[in-house]
Amino acid sequence: MMMQGYDAAAAVPFIAKAMRKAGHREPQEELERFIRRAIEADMAYMRETDVIDEDGLMGEGEYDEDDAFEALLNTLGEGVTDEDELNRLAQRLDSYMNAQADFLEKSGLAG
Repeated sequence: MMMQGYDAAAAVPFIAKAMRKAGHREPQEELERFIRRAIEADMAYMRETDVIDEDGLMGEGEYDEDDAFEALLNTLGEGVTDEDELNRLAQRLDSYMNAQADFLEKSGLAG
């Protein structure tokens, strides 16, 4: 379940553009695949921590950026054992989270 009002079709290109500006040079298809996986993991984290409820409405929980980063890194990095690859993933995730925060703010979904 996505956050109500969240437009994933608009979020992916917005986030990809921001990540390009941040210096990420992987192929567009690979970048967009990463973003879609990150959005899924992010929404799952928000449901698990009651930031959004099962209907995608605002829940009682608060979004903890550090905790979210660790949870998303664990999810997206599952099975990754190479330290360099984990570092690249962490850098991509950091850029994703910054761009996602900008998108949520621009969309009126975060204050």
